[in-house]
Amino acid sequence: MKHFVKTLLVGVSTAFVLLMLNSTAHCQSADQKVYTVPEVQPEFPGGYTALSRYLAETIKVPGSMVRKHYDTGPIAAKFIVTDIGYIQDVRITMKPLDKKTLKGVQSYITNIIAAIEKMPRWQPGKVGGKDVAVFYTLPIEITIQ
Repeated sequence: MKHFVKTLLVGVSTAFVLLMLNSTAHCQSADQKVYTVPEVQPEFPGGYTALSRYLAETIKVPGSMVRKHYDTGPIAAKFIVTDIGYIQDVRITMKPLDKKTLKGVQSYITNIIAAIEKMPRWQPGKVGGKDVAVFYTLPIEITIQ
């Protein structure tokens, strides 16, 4: 897992991943589509306020990141909310970082991925009144107090 996260971070930190401009993208199975612009967006149980509270309680900023004042810039978690509300294929995007900063924020990125993967089931997105899988982008904001 540690090697996977390191590889993921190196790949992600080289550049921002552009959002897909198509209205659909293919999921891992050839017959399931993943929408980027559904008629109804997926929703975290309890709405955006509950999502913000969940993230604040679940994602821990490592002390070393606070002490060394690492600037990660904007971070986004991108994932698929399946047609039954589960989360899959979590990816993190951020600005390119130098090796020292990247090493310093790896545990933070790991915490974000773990928190996203452990989220409760969402209300799935809808197209034509049917539940569909949706590619979702969630900005992550760091507030160090």
